[in-house]
Amino acid sequence: MGLKIGILLPKSDMFPALGLNLLNGINLSLKINASKLDPQFIVEGVGNAADDSILKIIDKLILQESIDLLIGFFSISRLKELTPKINSYKIPFIHIDLGGSILKKECKSPNMLHLSLGLCQSAYAAGMYAAKNFGNKGFAASSFYDGGYQLTESFNRGFKKNGGTIENYYVSILDYKSDTYEKMLKDIEETQPDIMFVVFSYNEGKKVFDILSNSNFNGKIPIVAIPVMTDEIINKEDYSIEKVYSMASWSFDDTTIQMQNFIKEYYLAYEESPNIMGLLGYESGQVLLESCTAEGKINHKLSEVLKNKVINSPRGKISFNAMNESQTESFKLRTFNFNKKRYHNTVINEFDTSFTEELYSEFESIPFTGWMNPYICT
Repeated sequence: MGLKIGILLPKSDMFPALGLNLLNGINLSLKINASKLDPQFIVEGVGNAADDSILKIIDKLILQESIDLLIGFFSISRLKELTPKINSYKIPFIHIDLGGSILKKECKSPNMLHLSLGLCQSAYAAGMYAAKNFGNKGFAASSFYDGGYQLTESFNRGFKKNGGTIENYYVSILDYKSDTYEKMLKDIEETQPDIMFVVFSYNEGKKVFDILSNSNFNGKIPIVAIPVMTDEIINKEDYSIEKVYSMASWSFDDTTIQMQNFIKEYYLAYEESPNIMGLLGYESGQVLLESCTAEGKINHKLSEVLKNKVINSPRGKISFNAMNESQTESFKLRTFNFNKKRYHNTVINEFDTSFTEELYSEFESIPFTGWMNPYICT
């Protein structure tokens, strides 16, 4: 009998195809990398992935369905309750997250791997870069929603590390559709910053780009955005906005063979370009394959199996660090530019990521804040 894999998929109103994108990525990875492995997927919806029903669903998958492996996309804020359960059942678990908050010691288990985009770590790196290259006087603006994670604090700490200071903060109102952002523009005018850090996503991100592009600051103050705000899948019209940068562990405009082949194969299979969920799904499949023996069995201690392995993913070489979290070799500094058809995140520089393991201890005492649902899944 083949492997039985339980997959937890949340619901997202903003990204209704989120679950399908993840599954598509997993299936493509298995198809390309190992035609002989044909696991049975048992898919469970977990709503907004924020309440205790997740634990009941996991019990059902383990006790009734007898799964061999669990793959799930949900917030690390739920891992405090989940980790003891995973340890007791000795079920290998690939936890998927975008990295909106920093992992804590309570999240570590020999049976669990954390596959992440490392958004907080790259925000910290962006802060260090901004202070060194753009100036020490900063202004931060965030969504009511996106501000509920640790992205702003990560940037702030990286900014401070190289001598920067965030002089003023702006948080948008709950109903962003009715927000004119006049206060944000007024605060920028009063602050006169050297650099702006902006934390918005999806439609609110597009609205903020439009507001800033029509302001007196366009092209005068460098903007560092979180990478999901400059997502080229979402941004289709030209805002005529200038000097926008982002730091990320990936770029779909990366010219590497791995990334270009992944995009090509994904498009051939599904007639659409991949997004970050398809990317994480593909990497989940790669992790699954690396975890299997020649006989198709899985050692429940995933951290031991992957300890010294390197995965050649579309993002480059990925390994798992001391917290069992995925770590790329470099962060990519990207510029946000429009080429008459669509936006691109063009890689202009790369930075070593070895410093990021130090952030676990630095953030250990900071409690999880904000929303219980995974970032970004609303």
